[in-house]
Amino acid sequence: MKRQSVLAIAGWCVAAVVAVAVGVTAVTLLGTGITSDSVEPVSQESAQRELDSDRAAQRTPPVSPGASAPSSSPSQEPAPPDGAQTNPDARKGPTKVLQSDGGSVAAYCAGDRAVLAWWTPAQGYSVDDVEPGPDDDVSVEFEHGENDVDMRITCAKGAPELLPDRKGD
Repeated sequence: MKRQSVLAIAGWCVAAVVAVAVGVTAVTLLGTGITSDSVEPVSQESAQRELDSDRAAQRTPPVSPGASAPSSSPSQEPAPPDGAQTNPDARKGPTKVLQSDGGSVAAYCAGDRAVLAWWTPAQGYSVDDVEPGPDDDVSVEFEHGENDVDMRITCAKGAPELLPDRKGD
């Protein structure tokens, strides 16, 4: 019985030493990854640029699906964001970027007919259906689970205009 007790205590001690060694090794490796020299401090100029761009973004609030995005006038076609889907039939010309909770589109008018130049979903959304035009109205449907945002654009006085989202379509 004494021999079994001594072996049990010795086994427990060995297991404890191994557990502590594994823990110390893990913390050491984790600490090295967190405090490695690859992290560089941010310069004051870089921080100021980042703050200025954040402030500029806050001055242009996102637009609800029922209203057009603020824009002084249509401009030459802005470059589509990375990952945006484009209309291969769209011509270059004055476009207007319109935004909603579901995503953004760039549209222009060809006479009295609307045309989508590009469209891109917001984070968490995907493109469900696109009618790029040219047509009396064009549309993109963005979806996120059960939440659908339908952006319909028409031309009013030669400029793209976002129509209110039709519920129940």
